[in-house]
Amino acid sequence: MATPEVLVLGSFHMNEQEGLQTDQRQEEIQEVVGRLLTFKPTKVAVEVEARHDERLNELYGMYRAGGYKLPNNEIDQLGFRIADRLNHSKLYAVDWMGGDEEDKNFDSVYNWVKEHQPDLFSEIFKGYELPALTEEKSILDYYKELNDPTWLRQIHSTYVNMARIGEVDNYIGMKWLTWWYRRNLILFSNLARHLSQENERILFIVGLSHSEIISNFLKESGCCKVVSPLAYLEP
Repeated sequence: MATPEVLVLGSFHMNEQEGLQTDQRQEEIQEVVGRLLTFKPTKVAVEVEARHDERLNELYGMYRAGGYKLPNNEIDQLGFRIADRLNHSKLYAVDWMGGDEEDKNFDSVYNWVKEHQPDLFSEIFKGYELPALTEEKSILDYYKELNDPTWLRQIHSTYVNMARIGEVDNYIGMKWLTWWYRRNLILFSNLARHLSQENERILFIVGLSHSEIISNFLKESGCCKVVSPLAYLEP
């Protein structure tokens, strides 16, 4: 009996980077696409709110028809290309961004602890800085760096420790963290819902801060085998 598999690709947000439309960078992105194609996913899931699934696939259909230029977005640059190359009829939107606006405001928690608990701020956020995509670094090498297990665990540890931010009766860090766990549990639930066949192979393209927590939920549930992206990104 085949076990369903999920490959969680932690990604940087391409819309925050300049220069990705150059011929060189586009070739590098295509190299990443080629590596991920060898996973042979049966479905491609992306970090788009599930309620926008119809619009996502309208754009995908336009792309397949030649009427949509891919913007600087990992969903389009990677997800659309991979799904198209595999002749998939659609992609799967699995994200959720509901909840109270105050509870999901990361910046307010970050600024609060920086002002009111500077020692804890230094402890939690020491070394918490995304590696840079330099001119000398290829997109493939950047994805390898971002998906290094040690780095992903460090991000997850940082987020867990945000529960310590605040005071008695003012659990400001825990409020955000509760929302963060809720969001990722919904992501997990939506992903698991698409594991409809024993031989399912889902490629999930998501911001790298989600990688460790989503992978943990998938592993702990026993619903599938979690495949390391490095198995396909590395030679």
